[in-house]
Amino acid sequence: MAPGIQTPWRRLPLLGLLWALAVLGIGAGLGLGAYRLAFQEALRAVPILPPPGASVSSSPTTHSGPLQLPEWTGKERVNILVLGIDQREGELGPWRTDTIMVVTIDPVGLSAGVLSIPRDLWVTIPGFGENRINTAHFLGDAYGYPGGGIALAQETLRYNFGIATSYYVRVNFTAFEKAIDLLGGIELCVPEAIDDPHYPDARYGYEPFHIEAGCQHLDGRTALKYARTRATRGGDFDRMRRQQQVIQAVRERVLRLNMLPELIARAPALWETVKDGVRTNLSLEEMIALARLAARIPDDRIRMVTIGPSMTIPATTPDGAEVLIRIPEKVQEALTDLFGPQPMRLKARISVRNGTMRPGLAGRVAELLRSLGAEIVEVGNADRSDYGQTRILARPEALEAGRQVAGWLGLPLTAVQPAPDLACACDLDIRLGADFPEPAGP
Repeated sequence: MAPGIQTPWRRLPLLGLLWALAVLGIGAGLGLGAYRLAFQEALRAVPILPPPGASVSSSPTTHSGPLQLPEWTGKERVNILVLGIDQREGELGPWRTDTIMVVTIDPVGLSAGVLSIPRDLWVTIPGFGENRINTAHFLGDAYGYPGGGIALAQETLRYNFGIATSYYVRVNFTAFEKAIDLLGGIELCVPEAIDDPHYPDARYGYEPFHIEAGCQHLDGRTALKYARTRATRGGDFDRMRRQQQVIQAVRERVLRLNMLPELIARAPALWETVKDGVRTNLSLEEMIALARLAARIPDDRIRMVTIGPSMTIPATTPDGAEVLIRIPEKVQEALTDLFGPQPMRLKARISVRNGTMRPGLAGRVAELLRSLGAEIVEVGNADRSDYGQTRILARPEALEAGRQVAGWLGLPLTAVQPAPDLACACDLDIRLGADFPEPAGP
């Protein structure tokens, strides 16, 4: 819930500037706290503009004291989708997403977290079938999905993980790189030397990248390469951890109070740098209020979570693409740990029936669904035990809930079938087949 506060400085020429500062903080993963004083100091000297149609005096009024900045008044958890797009020089789009993160803030419990999702994760993209998750943004823009690529990326997250993201921040590489430079670079410790002779340049060629192990200062270009390269043993998993390391380094840099004068002095340049490379649906008031909220969250209440090797299985598609298949119960365990239980309540009654010879399968699946917030009304055996494929039979009004359950269980959209006359007192009747993987536990 947004604060919805109206302030007398909404039309100031610095609106875009302050927006850029706040976006940089949110997009960098909660590095927002130091901006509160920067906003206050910058706005003190700015003339207050009259509303449209009002007379303008020859001597504009200025702020004579500390400005009352908006507070975040919402009580619900705030989820922000952060996308880094693979935008090359001269390209007009559509683009795939090189980085996919969700920033979450609990305004009541004063905790926060960052979830990193591997770009090669194999998921169901609503309306487009199964594909890598990093193609959702591309497909949404390419095929005119309502709201574009960002909206389809949000819907893909909601469908597969039950994570609703009301807000988004999309950043391209150029904006990230130059914004780091305007902050004066970052300090971080590189755990191992990296040599990447095939690091991509902006024109689909190569720009070899090498960095030694050890603590060092990185400029924007080096920080971008460090965050993007996959030339380590852990591949994309290592890359996500490095991205989170860069986020932490930016946070530490921004939160140093001795940077405030520099931030204020460089603010116009920062805005000019990022305005063409950042897109968000957060209003100025919302960003400032979130900044103030995030400033109150202690470091030990910020979690960094990655969907890593223990939650996925490497696989190869029929056309030879190497992808990652998620283990639904392992992923959900991590999501519950980060977002809290039941990230999105499912409004449907579910029956789970075992159509295989594997004893207790229906009970284990039912327990898994209960842990996700589902209401289980019946558990038992199906009419036969030789079902080859799992099916989710759904009443017409529960088709959307059926698709959500399919996403939770890692099933394709084709597993959901309309069934107006279910024989059970349920909205969804799951018939487990031989293709269903054994749950590892809730």
